[in-house]
Amino acid sequence: MLQLFFRRLRQDRRLAILVLLLSTLLLALAGAGMQSSSANGLLPSLLWSGLMVVGVVGQFTALVALMKKP
Repeated sequence: MLQLFFRRLRQDRRLAILVLLLSTLLLALAGAGMQSSSANGLLPSLLWSGLMVVGVVGQFTALVALMKKP
């Protein structure tokens, strides 16, 4: 599934740029959420950590797709 997403990003550069921007925004929001809910418990921390991982994977995939030739 990730490979199909990567192929789609390689073909459509605008989509890759949009994914890069949205992943960056998600990573920033997850970082802010992680700091604000550090005292609330384990479940919110795991949720924010999961969203951070999704953001980093999205950024990495979009950057690699933009660096490769279509």
